[in-house]
Amino acid sequence: MDPIVYVALGMALAAGIAGAASSFGVGIAGAAAAGAVAEDEKNFKNALILEGLPMTQSIYGLITLFLIALVSGILGGSFKFAATTQENIIKSAILLGAGLTVGLTGLSAIPQGIIASAGIGAVAKNPKTFTQGIIFAAMAETMAIFGLVGALILIVTGVGF
Repeated sequence: MDPIVYVALGMALAAGIAGAASSFGVGIAGAAAAGAVAEDEKNFKNALILEGLPMTQSIYGLITLFLIALVSGILGGSFKFAATTQENIIKSAILLGAGLTVGLTGLSAIPQGIIASAGIGAVAKNPKTFTQGIIFAAMAETMAIFGLVGALILIVTGVGF
């Protein structure tokens, strides 16, 4: 297979899966936020902050997309792995793996949205639970951060800048 296919797949999977998962997570939390704000408009600020937490996985996917595009030369206009050599296929497959890592760990945005949704409900009843709600939701985020770190390690050690 042509190396550009692996690179393009890595970029698409990183941004696509993480972005879709963020959409689901934000949607789940947004439904709870709308309910909390309907009960009391004072809940808007806290609900908005908790609702936005699952969005970060899409940012990690976008960062990974740009890094893959940069190290492969796509962003600079000269694809570095154009020749179908074994070395280029391996480097391109590493970039695919980096993208897949971020995409799959980005699925953590869905449970993060569920946790944030519960946090929004809790904060609507007791505003003193806001910090705890953020901490609970951030626990799901940890997996996405690990995925981003893993992808960075793959990109730097496997392909380099």
